[in-house]
Amino acid sequence: MKRLRFSGIVLLLTVSSLATVFVACEKVDVDSQKPVISIIEPSTDEVVNPGDAVHFKVMFSDNMALASYKVNIHGAFDNHSHNSSVMSTRAATDSIAFEKTWLETDFTALGESPIAGKKQVTVEHQHIVIPATISRTVNGVTEEMPLKEGHYHFIVYCTDESGQESFVASEIFISYDADGHQH
Repeated sequence: MKRLRFSGIVLLLTVSSLATVFVACEKVDVDSQKPVISIIEPSTDEVVNPGDAVHFKVMFSDNMALASYKVNIHGAFDNHSHNSSVMSTRAATDSIAFEKTWLETDFTALGESPIAGKKQVTVEHQHIVIPATISRTVNGVTEEMPLKEGHYHFIVYCTDESGQESFVASEIFISYDADGHQH
Protein backbone atom coordinates (compact mmCIF):
# COMPACT_ATOMS: atom_id res chain seq x y z
CA MET A 1 0.00 0.00 0.00
CA LYS A 2 2.86 2.35 0.86
CA ARG A 3 4.43 1.54 -2.47
CA LEU A 4 1.18 2.30 -4.38
CA ARG A 5 0.77 5.61 -2.56
CA PHE A 6 4.42 6.52 -3.25
CA SER A 7 4.01 5.65 -6.95
CA GLY A 8 0.86 7.77 -7.14
CA ILE A 9 2.67 10.74 -5.61
CA VAL A 10 5.60 10.33 -8.01
CA LEU A 11 3.20 10.10 -10.96
CA LEU A 12 1.31 13.19 -9.80
CA LEU A 13 4.56 15.17 -9.40
CA THR A 14 5.76 14.04 -12.85
CA VAL A 15 2.52 15.10 -14.55
CA SER A 16 2.59 18.41 -12.68
CA SER A 17 6.22 19.04 -13.76
CA LEU A 18 5.42 18.25 -17.39
CA ALA A 19 2.47 20.64 -17.33
CA THR A 20 4.75 23.35 -15.96
CA VAL A 21 7.31 22.68 -18.71
CA PHE A 22 4.65 22.93 -21.44
CA VAL A 23 3.30 26.17 -19.99
CA ALA A 24 6.83 27.60 -19.65
CA CYS A 25 7.57 26.76 -23.28
CA GLU A 26 4.62 28.82 -24.53
CA LYS A 27 5.98 31.59 -26.77
CA VAL A 28 5.40 35.09 -25.44
CA ASP A 29 6.01 37.97 -27.87
CA VAL A 30 7.98 40.73 -26.16
CA ASP A 31 8.21 44.08 -27.92
CA SER A 32 11.88 45.00 -27.73
CA GLN A 33 11.95 47.54 -30.57
CA LYS A 34 11.07 51.21 -30.49
CA PRO A 35 8.89 52.68 -33.24
CA VAL A 36 10.58 53.98 -36.39
CA ILE A 37 9.76 57.50 -37.63
CA SER A 38 10.52 58.96 -41.07
CA ILE A 39 9.70 62.64 -41.58
CA ILE A 40 8.81 63.25 -45.21
CA GLU A 41 7.59 66.85 -44.78
CA PRO A 42 8.57 69.41 -43.74
CA SER A 43 11.97 69.02 -45.35
CA THR A 44 15.04 69.84 -43.28
CA ASP A 45 15.68 73.60 -43.19
CA GLU A 46 12.36 74.35 -44.87
CA VAL A 47 11.63 78.07 -44.59
CA VAL A 48 8.17 78.99 -43.34
CA ASN A 49 6.41 82.36 -43.02
CA PRO A 50 4.78 83.17 -39.67
CA GLY A 51 1.04 82.75 -40.19
CA ASP A 52 1.52 79.97 -42.76
CA ALA A 53 0.93 76.26 -42.33
CA VAL A 54 3.62 73.61 -42.35
CA HIS A 55 2.64 70.56 -44.38
CA PHE A 56 3.15 67.51 -42.18
CA LYS A 57 3.78 64.07 -43.67
CA VAL A 58 5.43 61.28 -41.70
CA MET A 59 5.69 57.49 -41.79
CA PHE A 60 5.50 55.47 -38.56
CA SER A 61 6.26 51.76 -38.19
CA ASP A 62 6.68 49.29 -35.34
CA ASN A 63 7.40 45.57 -35.11
CA MET A 64 4.27 44.98 -32.98
CA ALA A 65 1.79 47.89 -32.91
CA LEU A 66 1.81 51.69 -32.79
CA ALA A 67 -0.05 53.63 -30.11
CA SER A 68 0.18 57.42 -30.60
CA TYR A 69 2.28 60.35 -31.76
CA LYS A 70 2.83 64.04 -31.07
CA VAL A 71 4.62 66.95 -32.75
CA ASN A 72 6.59 69.70 -31.01
CA ILE A 73 8.02 72.90 -32.49
CA HIS A 74 10.26 75.10 -30.36
CA GLY A 75 13.01 77.66 -30.78
CA ALA A 76 16.61 76.55 -31.13
CA PHE A 77 18.12 79.93 -30.37
CA ASP A 78 20.42 78.61 -27.65
CA ASN A 79 22.06 76.18 -30.10
CA HIS A 80 20.86 73.12 -28.18
CA SER A 81 20.44 69.85 -30.07
CA HIS A 82 18.33 66.72 -29.84
CA ASN A 83 20.79 64.51 -31.70
CA SER A 84 24.18 64.86 -33.30
CA SER A 85 22.75 65.94 -36.66
CA VAL A 86 20.73 68.86 -35.27
CA MET A 87 22.91 71.88 -34.60
CA SER A 88 22.28 75.57 -35.08
CA THR A 89 24.58 78.49 -35.68
CA ARG A 90 21.90 80.88 -36.95
CA ALA A 91 21.00 84.07 -35.17
CA ALA A 92 17.43 85.26 -34.67
CA THR A 93 15.89 88.68 -34.27
CA ASP A 94 14.57 89.98 -30.94
CA SER A 95 10.92 89.07 -30.64
CA ILE A 96 9.02 86.23 -28.95
CA ALA A 97 9.90 82.61 -29.60
CA PHE A 98 7.21 80.13 -30.50
CA GLU A 99 6.69 76.75 -28.83
CA LYS A 100 3.77 74.35 -29.13
CA THR A 101 3.03 70.63 -28.92
CA TRP A 102 0.24 69.00 -30.92
CA LEU A 103 -1.03 65.64 -29.66
CA GLU A 104 -2.46 63.00 -31.96
CA THR A 105 -5.88 63.76 -30.44
CA ASP A 106 -5.60 67.31 -31.84
CA PHE A 107 -5.40 65.78 -35.33
CA THR A 108 -8.03 63.06 -34.82
CA ALA A 109 -10.44 65.75 -33.59
CA LEU A 110 -10.17 67.18 -37.12
CA GLY A 111 -11.15 63.84 -38.65
CA GLU A 112 -7.78 62.14 -39.11
CA SER A 113 -7.50 58.43 -38.34
CA PRO A 114 -5.67 57.28 -35.20
CA ILE A 115 -2.54 55.13 -35.58
CA ALA A 116 -3.22 52.81 -32.61
CA GLY A 117 -2.91 49.11 -33.39
CA LYS A 118 -1.29 49.58 -36.80
CA LYS A 119 2.19 48.29 -37.65
CA GLN A 120 2.86 50.85 -40.38
CA VAL A 121 1.04 54.01 -41.36
CA THR A 122 1.69 57.24 -43.24
CA VAL A 123 0.11 60.31 -41.71
CA GLU A 124 -0.23 63.19 -44.12
CA HIS A 125 -2.05 66.40 -44.92
CA GLN A 126 -1.74 67.57 -41.34
CA HIS A 127 -1.36 71.30 -41.51
CA ILE A 128 0.35 72.84 -38.55
CA VAL A 129 -0.12 76.62 -38.42
CA ILE A 130 2.81 78.77 -37.34
CA PRO A 131 1.34 81.83 -35.61
CA ALA A 132 2.09 85.30 -36.97
CA THR A 133 2.18 86.84 -33.50
CA ILE A 134 2.55 85.69 -29.90
CA SER A 135 0.65 87.19 -26.96
CA ARG A 136 2.80 88.53 -24.14
CA THR A 137 1.55 89.91 -20.84
CA VAL A 138 3.73 92.38 -18.96
CA ASN A 139 2.48 94.12 -15.78
CA GLY A 140 -1.07 92.96 -16.52
CA VAL A 141 -1.04 94.35 -20.07
CA THR A 142 -1.33 91.86 -22.92
CA GLU A 143 0.19 92.77 -26.24
CA GLU A 144 0.73 90.94 -29.53
CA MET A 145 4.37 90.63 -30.44
CA PRO A 146 5.86 89.47 -33.75
CA LEU A 147 7.04 85.90 -33.83
CA LYS A 148 10.79 85.54 -33.41
CA GLU A 149 12.41 84.66 -36.73
CA GLY A 150 15.03 82.01 -36.83
CA HIS A 151 15.89 78.41 -36.32
CA TYR A 152 13.27 76.07 -34.78
CA HIS A 153 13.31 72.37 -33.99
CA PHE A 154 10.50 70.25 -35.46
CA ILE A 155 10.28 67.05 -33.40
CA VAL A 156 7.99 64.07 -33.99
CA TYR A 157 7.52 61.56 -31.16
CA CYS A 158 5.90 58.12 -31.48
CA THR A 159 4.95 55.60 -28.79
CA ASP A 160 4.18 51.94 -29.41
CA GLU A 161 1.63 49.84 -27.53
CA SER A 162 4.29 48.56 -25.11
CA GLY A 163 5.10 52.15 -24.09
CA GLN A 164 8.42 52.55 -25.91
CA GLU A 165 8.94 56.00 -27.36
CA SER A 166 11.24 57.27 -30.08
CA PHE A 167 11.62 60.68 -31.70
CA VAL A 168 13.11 62.28 -34.78
CA ALA A 169 14.28 65.90 -34.75
CA SER A 170 14.40 68.04 -37.85
CA GLU A 171 14.90 71.75 -38.43
CA ILE A 172 12.76 74.49 -39.90
CA PHE A 173 13.52 78.17 -40.31
CA ILE A 174 10.77 80.71 -39.63
CA SER A 175 11.22 83.97 -41.56
CA TYR A 176 9.01 86.87 -42.58
CA ASP A 177 11.00 86.96 -45.85
CA ALA A 178 10.11 83.37 -46.84
CA ASP A 179 8.35 82.69 -50.11
CA GLY A 180 4.85 81.32 -49.54
CA HIS A 181 4.90 77.54 -49.03
CA GLN A 182 3.01 75.83 -51.86
CA HIS A 183 1.58 72.29 -52.24
